[in-house]
Amino acid sequence: MSVGARTGTLLKTTTPARRLDVGASFEALTRACAAIAADFRWAELVSDSPNHLWSLPASQVLALVHPDVDEARALIKGAELLQQHQVAVTSPWNNDVHVSADGRAVTFWRDPGKPGTDTSLSAWVTALTHRIDPRAAPWLREHDPFGRLLDGLDAAPLNDAARWFLRERAAQLHEEWAYLDWPTPDAVILGALRMAPCHDDGVHVGLLLRRPLQRGHREWDLVAARRRSELLTGQREDHRTYADTYLSYERNDQPLNHPYIGAWSGYQVVRDIVVLTAVMDTVRRAHLDAHSRRRAAHRVACLRGAYPAPWNWGQR
Repeated sequence: MSVGARTGTLLKTTTPARRLDVGASFEALTRACAAIAADFRWAELVSDSPNHLWSLPASQVLALVHPDVDEARALIKGAELLQQHQVAVTSPWNNDVHVSADGRAVTFWRDPGKPGTDTSLSAWVTALTHRIDPRAAPWLREHDPFGRLLDGLDAAPLNDAARWFLRERAAQLHEEWAYLDWPTPDAVILGALRMAPCHDDGVHVGLLLRRPLQRGHREWDLVAARRRSELLTGQREDHRTYADTYLSYERNDQPLNHPYIGAWSGYQVVRDIVVLTAVMDTVRRAHLDAHSRRRAAHRVACLRGAYPAPWNWGQR
């Protein structure tokens, strides 16, 4: 494998299961690069969640390796939709989706530069996305946070009690979700678990899509945006800047009827679903190595109240 220094070190120190996963991703990447004459030498694995993100420094592009073709195509269509509505978003390097023999799909994107730290940029992009009429994109999937929430649970290295708890917790929140009183109508949403990841290459600022756009309620994105600033412990972002910027760009015909998202009556339910989704992302990665396995078990135990949680539970 002709990979960069950081990825080479990872492959030497991680578990066989993770090496196989990264190796299969890299093989799909190299085959896709061969089809378009992109240079994959010294490729670096930047992130492997929610999908594999590779940096190709020799070609100055990014590559995403997706678990399925539909997701890859939806991601490109989403970027095109945002561009049509003048939302700052990273452009595909080309619109092709390259499919490997094992069903992985590869898409290529222009290098958007370094991740930005200005929360107002994230709020600006999110607000402009929410202003798009979802009828302009009838192909958008309905946002359903429970659709694949428990995928991988049976195969995860957890005990039976932990699995039972996660199923019961998901069922409880699903019932509460069904009775939520949404204060705004459907919108185009990002559907992620945190603030929109905006990047800056020194010339342009833009969103790097990692998940397909969805049709849902903008309150999900607003609750998720508080995850780092209010749900997780450690250094907090200035969420007030985010909130003020978002409100200055919100839809005039559909204004929010609460001064900040934490004042909404459904905030706690959506917040707890965001947290459970983040914990399940950790559970699905528990097979990769011993550290991931311990982390998943600890976070499930925190949800059950056995230990102090490593997050702040979004106090209002």
